[in-house]
Amino acid sequence: MKRRQFLQYSTLTAAGLTFAACTNQGSTHFTQPPANFGKLEKTDLQIGIVSSLDSLPLVVAKEKGMFKKYGLNVTLVKQPTWDLIQQELHGGKLDAAQTLFAMPLWEYFGKDKSPAQDEDADKPRRRRNRTKDKEPIKNGANTVALMGLNINGNSISLSEVAWKTGLRSRPAYNNLPELQAGYNKFFRELKQPPVFAIAHPAAMANYTTRYWLGTMGIDAERDLKFQVLAPAEITAGLDSGKVIGYATDELFNQQQLAEKKAFTASIDRDIWHGHPEKILATLDTWLKQYPITARAMMAAVLEACQYCENPANVAAISPLLGKSEYADAGNNKNWQKILAGSYNYGGFDSKSQVVKIPDFQIFHFQSTKYLQQPNHANFLWHSHAAWVVTQMVRWRQQKLTNYPADAGAIIKQLYPTEAYADIGKSFWLSMPKGQLKIEQPEMFIDRVAFDPNKAMEYLKGFELRA
Repeated sequence: MKRRQFLQYSTLTAAGLTFAACTNQGSTHFTQPPANFGKLEKTDLQIGIVSSLDSLPLVVAKEKGMFKKYGLNVTLVKQPTWDLIQQELHGGKLDAAQTLFAMPLWEYFGKDKSPAQDEDADKPRRRRNRTKDKEPIKNGANTVALMGLNINGNSISLSEVAWKTGLRSRPAYNNLPELQAGYNKFFRELKQPPVFAIAHPAAMANYTTRYWLGTMGIDAERDLKFQVLAPAEITAGLDSGKVIGYATDELFNQQQLAEKKAFTASIDRDIWHGHPEKILATLDTWLKQYPITARAMMAAVLEACQYCENPANVAAISPLLGKSEYADAGNNKNWQKILAGSYNYGGFDSKSQVVKIPDFQIFHFQSTKYLQQPNHANFLWHSHAAWVVTQMVRWRQQKLTNYPADAGAIIKQLYPTEAYADIGKSFWLSMPKGQLKIEQPEMFIDRVAFDPNKAMEYLKGFELRA
């Protein structure tokens, strides 16, 4: 019997998704004069990026003239790691950066804590294969999010070892129990916890992968050994058999699939539909010093996000990330197909694993079951940040052992809304009411809703945790 994609696991099928013209959710502004936010305090900017598909709005804003349109002379500075991006940002070498959605929280909770805050730090832990926490950046400035660059966009990929045991990509399974049984058996029968690679402990791919594993009864702390590895290290580890898999964004993954190094087990959209991904960020001190410049920069990037979302522009923007100053795209072009709505799961046989997934990555707006107007990808939900905090507590990151009583105030500080609200007005862009929303059960693979007002209750529901 021909296998089918199962709705128990993925509630969204490509047939139910449509690309929405940018004019359905605010003006594209491409033929409009730039909004005047006032006199720019600074015009020459250095913005950090990491080689990935979700850096595309920044590259488009540079290459297609959006930054210049708003009076900015921008240099994009490619860095190899998220940690280096943050070091350069705090060191004053960068004005802003593409970074991880959770990075403001990761840094904030990584700062030196008082004994009262760390009272549970010495209690026995179940954690055995903990990803080593990086040293916190020691200065008084906080990284703050300005706007989202995209939602969705990651994948979980495994080596040929997993394929040879009979494991396949998500679309090959009839239902969630079938997938759970296969993957649980595979990881349980390994003689020792294998290395699983991530880009950073605060990467959304780390959180969604752990969530995915937990749904299948796999303990991310006991059954695997998470390690932060550079792309070259991941490739070498796959070749040697030391690395069983990795969770990452594109472009890297499609190159690995093309070279038959791995296959994609699942995309993270099917773990949490519409989760936040990368952000445009700066320091709170910089935002206070250059508020007009910040708004001009954000307006240019928002216009670029809308441009990236329009399918008519795919041919024009696909070659841009091939430039070495922006990305390490490799010689594979499958990642370009993602912009046109197709995704390649890869595999170690001759069968095509390309399927239609228009919302693998959303830069601004598509009409889906989980993204309806006035919601859009660039809007920063405080409830999304609250979910991240629950996962930081769940895995004892940055010595967090309980959900902070002042989490709401911290999130408001690190994910400010005033500047983006100003941008939205200039784009005639409707905004959602409030910053908190309940993530409905159909948004998650395990069909467990998240209510940001009941974070402690949500945390207690996790059987598998550090």
